[in-house]
Amino acid sequence: MDALYMMGFDAWGGEMPQAEYLAACQSSRKYAKGEWYVLEDKGMPVASLILYRHQFGLEDGQAGIGSIATSPAYRRQGCASRLILGIVRHLFSTTATTTVFLHSDIDTAFYEQLGFERVSRESHCMFINRSTDITLCTSPSYF
Repeated sequence: MDALYMMGFDAWGGEMPQAEYLAACQSSRKYAKGEWYVLEDKGMPVASLILYRHQFGLEDGQAGIGSIATSPAYRRQGCASRLILGIVRHLFSTTATTTVFLHSDIDTAFYEQLGFERVSRESHCMFINRSTDITLCTSPSYF
C-alpha cells in the first residue's frame, strides 16, 4: 500500500516529511473505507484510485472515485484515464450504478475529456452518468 500512497505524495503531501505522510495514509479512515483499484505494468503499480459505494452520503446507484494518482514515471501516458474509464465501464455494465462522482484536484478539463461534467460551475465535484440524458445532480457530502 505504501507504493500506492506515494503516488500522490507530491500532490497531497505538502510540506509533510515522507514518513509522516505515509503514517497519515496508513491510519486514514477514509482510505480504509473504500476499495482500492490498481493499474499495473509488468507487475508494478502505476496508477491507483479508491472506489466508494455507500460512504460519504452516496445513495443507491451512486459511486465515488477518490485519490486518483499515477506514479510520476508513468504520468501523461494515459494510465489514470484507462483506470478511471475501466472502473466506470465496469460499474455501468455490471452493477446498478448510474452516477459516478469525483472531486478534481487538477484542471477539470482532464476529467471532462473522459466524459465527466461539473456539478456546478463553481464546483470541482464532477460526475458521469450512465445515461447522457441526465445533466442535473446533487453531489454527496464527501465529493
